[in-house]
Amino acid sequence: MKSLYMGIVGTCLLLAGGCVTMVDQNTVAQQQADMEKMREDVQKIRERLSGIELEQQNLARDVGSVRSAPKEDTVVRNRLDTLERQVQSLAAGRESDRKQIVNQVASLVGSSGGSASGHSASGRSGGSQTGYEHIVESGQTLSAIADAYKVSMASIRKSNNLKSNTLRVGQKLFIPKN
Repeated sequence: MKSLYMGIVGTCLLLAGGCVTMVDQNTVAQQQADMEKMREDVQKIRERLSGIELEQQNLARDVGSVRSAPKEDTVVRNRLDTLERQVQSLAAGRESDRKQIVNQVASLVGSSGGSASGHSASGRSGGSQTGYEHIVESGQTLSAIADAYKVSMASIRKSNNLKSNTLRVGQKLFIPKN
């Protein structure tokens, strides 16, 4: 009986050992499959991480360019402001040139004797003088008027008893002939 018992125990151990081996082989195979799946997942995660890092670098570059854009806008705005000032200066110069041309034409018309503004008049400085009456227009200066009539500023100031070169729009001036 003892040998029967030993045989049964031996068979059980053999069977149990074989079952454990089969379970262990199935478990090992499953674990190996799981490990391979995990390796694939880790590889996919690494690829995604590389893509995210690249995207982050691109975003950082874009943010840098956006941050520098206002400086560029400021440069552009400053340049536009400079150009606008130059255009205004040119427009003012053109207006001044236009007025000077008008004054010169008026002077030429006045010196030809065909103008109603040319006449003999008594000078305000005392004696009788020949000259023209000029009405000051907006933007005109004593210098421009003197140049237009080809007389000195001093002679206009003297003929009109002016203390300074300041003129008023609508002011009537006697312009003496040379």
